[in-house]
Amino acid sequence: MKNLHYYFLIAGTCLLTAFTTLDKNAVSFQDEDKTFVKAAAEGGLLEVKLGELAMKNGSSKAVKDYGKMMVNDHTKVNKELMNLAKKKNMEVPTTLGPEKQQKYDSLASVKDNTFDMVYMNMMILSHEQTIGIFQNESSAGTDADLKKWAESKVPALKHHLEMAESLFQTANKK
Repeated sequence: MKNLHYYFLIAGTCLLTAFTTLDKNAVSFQDEDKTFVKAAAEGGLLEVKLGELAMKNGSSKAVKDYGKMMVNDHTKVNKELMNLAKKKNMEVPTTLGPEKQQKYDSLASVKDNTFDMVYMNMMILSHEQTIGIFQNESSAGTDADLKKWAESKVPALKHHLEMAESLFQTANKK
């Protein structure tokens, strides 16, 4: 009888260890999704703020129009992300972090005719990074809703990138 209690004790300890390990893994996956939400939200906020700058400081109509498109598209996507994150009880940043703020400040300081080229270069780099973040979430994220949402945004992000590359070539020729 003592041996039977001993086996139950060992089995219970093994199950407790297994559940604790599973729980820790679930938390780390959840953290990855939270990291995605934070990065996507900050990136979206930056796109809107930079787009507003482009509408004000751009020298060509095409760059001003691109900036307006960034404001419109990323405002809409930011709202979608906030609603989705709210359902998941995830916090979404509403202001730029220091790194993103520095990027904004550096573009805001460009006042001459190189604004268009600098802005479009920033858009290329930003969209390349954002596409990677969204593709990673769509393939490696753990939350099915976030994965599906991220995947659905990749085509528009790629379109933004293609437009930025084209406008950069035009701005670079000036």
